[in-house]
Amino acid sequence: MRIGVVGAGAIGCAVAARLSHAGHDVSLVVRSEARRALLAERGLTCIEEAETLVSHPNAVAVLGETPLDILFLAVKAADLPAAVAAVPAAATAGDTLVVPLVNGIPWWLHQRSADQAAMVRAVDPEGALLSRFPASALAGSVVYTTAMLEDPATVRVMRSQVLVLGSIAGDDDGRIERAATMLREANIAAQVSTSIRDDVWTKVALNLATNPLSVVTQAALGTLCSDDALLPLVEAVLDETWQVAGRYDARPVLSRSQMLARGRAAGAFRTSMLEDYANGRPLELAAIADAVFELAGAVGIDMPVARAVVELARFRASQRPKENVL
Repeated sequence: MRIGVVGAGAIGCAVAARLSHAGHDVSLVVRSEARRALLAERGLTCIEEAETLVSHPNAVAVLGETPLDILFLAVKAADLPAAVAAVPAAATAGDTLVVPLVNGIPWWLHQRSADQAAMVRAVDPEGALLSRFPASALAGSVVYTTAMLEDPATVRVMRSQVLVLGSIAGDDDGRIERAATMLREANIAAQVSTSIRDDVWTKVALNLATNPLSVVTQAALGTLCSDDALLPLVEAVLDETWQVAGRYDARPVLSRSQMLARGRAAGAFRTSMLEDYANGRPLELAAIADAVFELAGAVGIDMPVARAVVELARFRASQRPKENVL
């Protein structure tokens, strides 16, 4: 298959490495010219628990005009509009399946057809994403992969790559199932969900309950989900988020205890938001927090614990001394 991956962070590199190693024609968009040269010389190393592999995706500055079979969008939610704008229209002009691998509330949450396309302003304020891709072109997704870049050409995956895919329009012409089969053949555990919004809200709840709190406390994911002082806060935010989700007809696919068990299993892993804080990058609060608050406000629900934790995280980031940034 001809595959494009926009975003050369840990998740994008982990997916690109596996698919390229499996023999697919993979173009990985890499902004840095020096990094593109390094990847061309050394290849992309993916270190997983069971094996280490070296693959050779095409590191490109921008995708070409040839239509893709699958386009993975693996950038932060705040970077999506600019990243998508840089994708040539011809690259997605055919039957391209577009798979956003993004944390938080997706722009397509209300998008089931051309007639049901209300914006989520926190993640798509101008409606650019909503207008670019029809519902039939999209596969909703949830990423359960713990990975980090060790250097510009090496990604380490601490837990097996797991992707959940599902139609956002309520039907599938076979492309999503074919994509899942392709991923499984590349040793990426892929599941097809018949209710992808339930899966999305489940991951959103876990992200909102742990990511901002990790910035406030500097605690790893395992600690957040087990410490006697922090666990009640995590549980309270989970409950608040699920109250909102229920008003949008979403039901958790994991129980609270299962969600907490996933967090504990991550052990010393630092959330992506804590990594962003430590490295001086903006916090990904729009998709993970502000979009949830937007949806909560629309149905008259307050989220006092979540709002308090998020504002503390926002304050801490605003006070971050430049000389202490890693």
